[in-house]
Amino acid sequence: MSTTMQNAFRASLVMATLLAASPALGHVNWFVDTPGDVAPNYAFTDPAFLVWSALALGLILFAVWLDLKLPVLRIVDSKTRHDFIEILRVFTGMSFLLTAYEGALLAPHHVMEGPVFTALLFLQAGIGILLIANRWLKWTAVLMLLLHAGVLITCGLRAALEYSIFIGIALFILFNNLNNPERREIAKLYSVAALRIWTGISLVALAIGEKLAPSALGQSFVAAYGWNFMEALGFTVFTDQLFVLSAGMIEAVIGVVLILGVTVRLAVLALSVMMAISNVVFIRQGENEAALVEFIGHMPIIGTALILLLLGYGQRLKITQFLGWEAVPSAQPEKLAEPSVIKT
Repeated sequence: MSTTMQNAFRASLVMATLLAASPALGHVNWFVDTPGDVAPNYAFTDPAFLVWSALALGLILFAVWLDLKLPVLRIVDSKTRHDFIEILRVFTGMSFLLTAYEGALLAPHHVMEGPVFTALLFLQAGIGILLIANRWLKWTAVLMLLLHAGVLITCGLRAALEYSIFIGIALFILFNNLNNPERREIAKLYSVAALRIWTGISLVALAIGEKLAPSALGQSFVAAYGWNFMEALGFTVFTDQLFVLSAGMIEAVIGVVLILGVTVRLAVLALSVMMAISNVVFIRQGENEAALVEFIGHMPIIGTALILLLLGYGQRLKITQFLGWEAVPSAQPEKLAEPSVIKT
């Protein structure tokens, strides 16, 4: 095994170990209504926050360095790429339709009343049906962007940022379904990058909004479902407060790594493993309804993860390219043509 591959393997172990200290990066707002008797948020000057901030920065810098050392991987054939794109479309459509059926907008906890909210629910259900039916995808993507604007108006900026992954999915679908062939081929070069960046923004917003800035809901979730296994293992210093801080920092690191476009496959693989583990834990705890709610809510993330695992960072908008540390690749991995190469 080469030195580079050994470094990549060690990086995966480090990321997996750190992720083990997180409550599966789950959406705690889906499972906890009100915070209980919990510790206050960490201040910016608290030693735990400073240590985690330094560790997070180190992980990000290490990811940038490692990305320059990783080998270039050959991507799969056109049919497989097409199948993965279809999974993203269908999973997003099913999530939209099922969430609308439950009377919620984008996520199970976004439930409101009023004619505007009701109109948005019907719009969401219609988008879900069109995605599943594979009809008028260009205009469906435009409707997804309009729906997200409605979320911004009705639910606020925080909710819009936390679910900005849907902006990335909408742009990905739109760029791959433009009518003009020349514009479509140019837009395809940015489709994976748009999906990756907006997914990263969503993860950072979720980390800040659910685990770092207000940590009360996160602590209540960990206490209610008994997910702080570190205390159970005898590490009494690892309180629920520290557990949630660790989860938020790791989620933010993964988000920043996706935004920067470095070690994308490693980050997405770690995220995917933890999402799978969270569902298994819920099922083993007998929380079948919670497991189902989480799976439905995570379906667009699962589809996105498959695309990013397949195509990596895409072709454009990567930090190392802006810094001039590598040339922009001439291959077109998003184009359904002959096999090409792409970095992780």
